Amino acid sequence: MPGATGKCGPRDMRSGKGPMSAGCRSREPECCRRRPVPGGQGTWKCQGIRGAREEGVLKAMAEHQQSGEDAELIQAAIAGDVQAVRSALAAADVNAADGDGWTALHIAVHGQHGDLTTLLLEHPGIDVNSRNRWGSTPLMLAAGSGSLDIVECLLRHPKTMVDLQAEYYGRTALIESAVKGHAHIARSLVSHGANVNISDKTGRNTALIEAIKNKHADIAIHLLRTGTIDFSNRDLRLQALIWARRSGDDLNKELDHAIAAYFNRTGGREEADGSRQASMPGQA
Repeated sequence: MPGATGKCGPRDMRSGKGPMSAGCRSREPECCRRRPVPGGQGTWKCQGIRGAREEGVLKAMAEHQQSGEDAELIQAAIAGDVQAVRSALAAADVNAADGDGWTALHIAVHGQHGDLTTLLLEHPGIDVNSRNRWGSTPLMLAAGSGSLDIVECLLRHPKTMVDLQAEYYGRTALIESAVKGHAHIARSLVSHGANVNISDKTGRNTALIEAIKNKHADIAIHLLRTGTIDFSNRDLRLQALIWARRSGDDLNKELDHAIAAYFNRTGGREEADGSRQASMPGQA
């Protein structure tokens, strides 16, 4: 088949129950809405993924962007109903999206519906890199959700692009996994060729920096041991060294070793030594 092979995971939640609002715990933009309050600029209210997606379906239909068959597909995906999705695909566009750009694949991945994700990935017309309103792809959502089965199922699809960046924060799937602390997913992404040196929209936060900042030393150490971190940017080196001071000796030793090894390869070891001194209080 043209899509992924094998099952994405054991979860087939036809009832719609499960970790559907996982993203809302960290106030992710995809499933939260800003509600107006008298005299104010609005407050964040997490609707949960089901409420947000149902609102999106109604929005798309109201704007005449979605046929009845496409709406049925999205609603079936929200419910996690594999058989209903299979039936809807006979007439619906597999890449149909709700008013916020969520396709059935986005919804299945975020809900960690393994069987549903497998079914959609086997469709010959699936756009595995489709983006929602915030520019997030299914892989980015999967990397943030913590489901290794779903991530690896997406990575098996021949058209999955691992290094795409979301528009909202500019994070890649690898950066997302580093922020959330999903070490098993970070390792899988790296093994599939994820670029460890891409930064988010700020230009300062790579997967390594996010792992160190969020105290996920296991991810940071794994990234350092790949030997592919680019330490040519002095600001990045200093950031890594400064944030690493809050962590244990193991991470600091790995960081020192990786920086020294980088400059040994590029002929600038003296500068590496200077970075450690500059990161210490009272040093120039």
